[in-house]
Amino acid sequence: MEQIACIFCQIWSDKILIEENGYLGRKCDKCGLIYISPRPFADDVARLYGDDNAQISADAHISLERRSRLYARHHLDILGKFAEDGNLLEIGAGAGYFLDEARRRGYEPYAIEFNATQAEFMRTTLKIPCDQAPLSLGSFGGKAFDVIYHSDVISHFHDPIGEFRRMNAALRPGGWLIFETGNGGDIDPKYFRHFSVFQYPDHLFFFSLRNLLNLLGQSNFELVELHRYSILPQMLTLSALRGARRLLKSGVLRAHSVNGAADASATSPTVEASRALDAVRYRLGDLSDYANYHLRYTLGAAAPKASRPQTLVLVARARPR
Repeated sequence: MEQIACIFCQIWSDKILIEENGYLGRKCDKCGLIYISPRPFADDVARLYGDDNAQISADAHISLERRSRLYARHHLDILGKFAEDGNLLEIGAGAGYFLDEARRRGYEPYAIEFNATQAEFMRTTLKIPCDQAPLSLGSFGGKAFDVIYHSDVISHFHDPIGEFRRMNAALRPGGWLIFETGNGGDIDPKYFRHFSVFQYPDHLFFFSLRNLLNLLGQSNFELVELHRYSILPQMLTLSALRGARRLLKSGVLRAHSVNGAADASATSPTVEASRALDAVRYRLGDLSDYANYHLRYTLGAAAPKASRPQTLVLVARARPR
């Protein structure tokens, strides 16, 4: 474990806003950055993902195909206004569904993903080149990229400023960076109660918009477009659903306790009934994914945003070097 100060202001903070899993999230009074200190060393963070010990497992990433593809199409619609094709690298590519959607639109996909299970899934199932090492000038034989993309990744970077500078160096002159991240440093703490988990120590930083602009400036990027979406409607809906499931589960358990063991004369479901149940579950999952998408990006675009939890999509261009 190591102690750090704010990576932008180099100022130590005693203001603790988040405590989770034994980790402390400190907020810089000057710029709003929330950062873990003390925090794991860089090698420990890399092992967290390489050994599949992150809070979201490889299997979970692979199973979220419908939702991931919906989100991917939204981001590709934004990207398409600036770059319609070219070499596209995703950092922290998860299961690779964004890249698969990008390939369908004419981009040539490349992935960086530390998790071995997800990397192998991309290579063997989606046929996408994947490197399990951090981005460097030697990645993929020193290829210069037209676009670099990542989603909900920068909070995981051990050295965000260094990573963004490496992205700039890996882009061709005038290349595009598009990424999604939250606005944790701008949120009024009264909304923190709506977060079911902060995912410490997976997340090392929560940024304010000021931090993100500073990050782009220090790594020689120019912000071109910013999209803001309130995620409070999505969070409140998911919280209500979790509460309903808990009530339903407790009701079922109480009924089982009162009635005793299941009737021994009851027959097992027929094959037809099992298939029908599977079809219903699939349809409900489909509806859930579409609801999540529209709560996040459709309703989220129109909902009030000041001081509330948001997700931001930023498009930036590499300045001439």
